[in-house]
Amino acid sequence: MTTDTQARPFTPPVILFLAAVALATGGLSLLLGQDANWDLRNYHWYNAYAFWTGRWAIDVAPSQVPAFYNPTLDLPFYWLAEALPARWVGFIMGVVNGLNAVPLYGIAWVVLPLADPRRRALAAGTLALLGLIGGGPVGLIGTTFYDNVISLFVLGSAWVVVANADLVFRGPAPRAFALLAFAGLLVGSGVGLKQPTVVFAVGLCFAFLLVEGGFWRRMFQSFFFGIGVLAGMAIFSGHWMWFLWTEFQNPLFPYFNDVFRSPMGSLATYRDDKWLPESLGEALAFPFLWTADPKQVGEIAFRDLRIPVAYLVLIATPLIWLAARARGHAAPMPAPVRYLLIATALSYLVWLKLFAIYRYLIPLEMLAPVAIVAAIAVWPIPVRARAVTAAALLALVTVTAQPGNWSRIAWTDRFVEIQAPTLPNPDDTLILMTGYAPTSFLVHGFPPQVPFLRLQSYLIHPDHGDVGINRRMAERIGAHDGDMFLLLAHWEVWTIDNVLPHYGLTADATACAPVTSNLDEPMMLCPVRRAG
Repeated sequence: MTTDTQARPFTPPVILFLAAVALATGGLSLLLGQDANWDLRNYHWYNAYAFWTGRWAIDVAPSQVPAFYNPTLDLPFYWLAEALPARWVGFIMGVVNGLNAVPLYGIAWVVLPLADPRRRALAAGTLALLGLIGGGPVGLIGTTFYDNVISLFVLGSAWVVVANADLVFRGPAPRAFALLAFAGLLVGSGVGLKQPTVVFAVGLCFAFLLVEGGFWRRMFQSFFFGIGVLAGMAIFSGHWMWFLWTEFQNPLFPYFNDVFRSPMGSLATYRDDKWLPESLGEALAFPFLWTADPKQVGEIAFRDLRIPVAYLVLIATPLIWLAARARGHAAPMPAPVRYLLIATALSYLVWLKLFAIYRYLIPLEMLAPVAIVAAIAVWPIPVRARAVTAAALLALVTVTAQPGNWSRIAWTDRFVEIQAPTLPNPDDTLILMTGYAPTSFLVHGFPPQVPFLRLQSYLIHPDHGDVGINRRMAERIGAHDGDMFLLLAHWEVWTIDNVLPHYGLTADATACAPVTSNLDEPMMLCPVRRAG
């Protein structure tokens, strides 16, 4: 790789450019509209509210399975939304999303084979920008999915490694291993905040085994990086895993309860594996299958060719390079490039095996333009041909992108606005929930002393029998002598006849009052009485 090692990557013009990108992303968040996605309504808002106010002690799983997700990542958004108007919250979230340009630029600066600092900075800035304007990242700007926030930890970790490649792969072991522990800490923090980030932790960690150096050097690189990953996980999710262990005897509750066998839930994995490819052929063709039908990897329509193109380029690159090397025409592949490409490939393979949900692959979509150019740069073809090939592919993925939309609304004054009926006796009222609609955010609109029990959801159902959660709710209902109401969506009134009788209850669907909000259509609050 021919580069000017004395050139400074972050000159004042570059810093101004990156700041402008972040501010522009904040502005784009305002133009796209206020986030009202299903997960926000189902758990992002409620989980932070419940954790911060301590109402976990009185409710039982209003947000279904995600009621047991680590709420730490949701807290900053909740604090902002409680303190500021919605537009300011959306702008700030957009600016944070735009900060991904910084590690993208840093990675591109390292792997680009350009000697002239100005051309190198211009190319790196272009690749950083192209990483942010794909179908996934644009659709996620200003939303509470956080895949484009966790990406800061993933890309930051990769940046630390490639920017210090000489030290990591050939420098003094103590310094190299300390740096690797820090890089692991970054991506491990992302795992602690959002567990699906584990695919990148695995990819970044095990890539060291395939880059360069002696056997023990590579093993210790991976080991110390892994130690950092575990430390990051402990910092941000240790408290929550300990809580789940002490309360439910499963640190990942309800997931993998077939292994931990907590009496509080069913003996099931609770994993959402419906997205996974079902055969080897489907797995090999997966990027092209989701290009044809994006709902194979998510709930909405979108289009982006960054990962499919990177997939083809990364398959072709080792074949081209090895063929040229056999003829003596291939230059050595720089360690930063080799690490980046291997980590990218491994992360994709782990994602394909564990999740196959596109949102969890957003950091890879952001990184794809850099990976495409870095891979083509080692092809043993003329420089002009490499430049034309890379430019054509980048143009293709840019003009064909179609952002997704996970539901947005016109901006309102506050991010969450709820109008709930006045309860006649809030100090002695119990509200039940049924169905699968994302209604837990509405809890915020009721008096804080009112408990909510979700009798049926995709976490639990009366048909699951005498598991701990069902038993706990039955005991609460049996001991309650005051008012009871049922909160549900109008399209789920069937649960009145299918769920409430299991608890000796019934509800009057003709006497329901509306519960309205800015995020969803009105829900129903119906009086409940004991049957007979």
